[in-house]
Amino acid sequence: MKLKIATMLLFIMLLAETFAVDIYYLLGLDSATQKPAIAYPGDSINLAITLINNGQSNEAKNIHMELALPENFSPTRIEENIDVIKPREKKTVVFQFDSLKSSKAGTYNISLKLEYDNAGTRVSDTKYLSVVISELNRISLSNLSVSNYFPHIGEQIIVSADVENIGALEARNASVELSMIGSNTFSGFIVLSDTLKELGNIKVGESKKVVFELKASDAASPGLYTFSLKANCTDCAGPKEQKFSLHLYGKPEVIISGIDYSIRSRDDKKITQGDSISLSVQLDNLGKESAKRTVVSIETDDSFIGAKSDYIGKIDAEDSGSAIFDLMVSEKAEIGYHNFKIKITYLDELKQEQTIEDTYRVYVFKAPEPSPYLHYVFIIAILVLIYIILKLIIRQIAIRKL
Repeated sequence: MKLKIATMLLFIMLLAETFAVDIYYLLGLDSATQKPAIAYPGDSINLAITLINNGQSNEAKNIHMELALPENFSPTRIEENIDVIKPREKKTVVFQFDSLKSSKAGTYNISLKLEYDNAGTRVSDTKYLSVVISELNRISLSNLSVSNYFPHIGEQIIVSADVENIGALEARNASVELSMIGSNTFSGFIVLSDTLKELGNIKVGESKKVVFELKASDAASPGLYTFSLKANCTDCAGPKEQKFSLHLYGKPEVIISGIDYSIRSRDDKKITQGDSISLSVQLDNLGKESAKRTVVSIETDDSFIGAKSDYIGKIDAEDSGSAIFDLMVSEKAEIGYHNFKIKITYLDELKQEQTIEDTYRVYVFKAPEPSPYLHYVFIIAILVLIYIILKLIIRQIAIRKL
């Protein structure tokens, strides 16, 4: 009998001890869910924590919860309060905090401090959980190639580059964007391809090529233009950028806009043997660049005598210049047409000599024959002169005799 009583007392004592331990720490951590599931440095993280009251009959009241974050995190909402959690009941709270951009990839321990009332006793407890910060994806932008860094107005330019995943994870939604520094509209250029190239996902170690096409419009002004290529992905640490510049050239376009001549001391256009003429060559530069060291020269036969080269120098874009040649027509020039070979040389935008040529024809007429009466007029004039001289001599002799 005494043995039975002792056994029952021991059982009651053990039961009471077990019940006392069970009701002291009522709240347990049922689950913890991190969103986003894969977090990166700089992300905002929501941590949903579900508590369960493991007690049989006692309620957990006036519950206060606070997260203790490592130094690589910045708090947004890390404290919460719940009035009561009944036995076997679950309740969920959501905490918010940010991982710093300087955070390194790894697993970080976070402690949850709990305080609540259990049957009039204030209970303090600490639960431990972890947050995983993944390494940011890394992509490289390399092998930039430009078909022509010194294009002319109207020419097409092809730009290409390689995008490679050099990180430890797949690069999701990778893209490369072409932009023009200082202009959102690519002023002066026509974009022949999309300015944003979507590459999709790039596996670790994989590389993809992007190609862009541009054309310098006819309305563009010569000068220096700078462009940018930026590669990025959804989980990348930041864009990778490469810049390049194009030196856009225009071309001088020199034309002969007019050729004319005039005859000295006459208003007509009938060139005869022995005449003096002025030949004028008018030039216009219709291009976008200056024509430099412009020289106009002419080639003729020996019938035309005089300087046959004229230095004009610089002719600005959309400006004009002229060369004038003063020539004497030989008295022995052949009757008929004579060709003038006109040659213009100038230096273009690349300091290369350019040449244009043209041919101009003039007709030389025979000089007019002297009048048949001119001989008699000359004799009469001489006789009159002799008569005047003799008369003066006779008069002087008569005066001396007096």
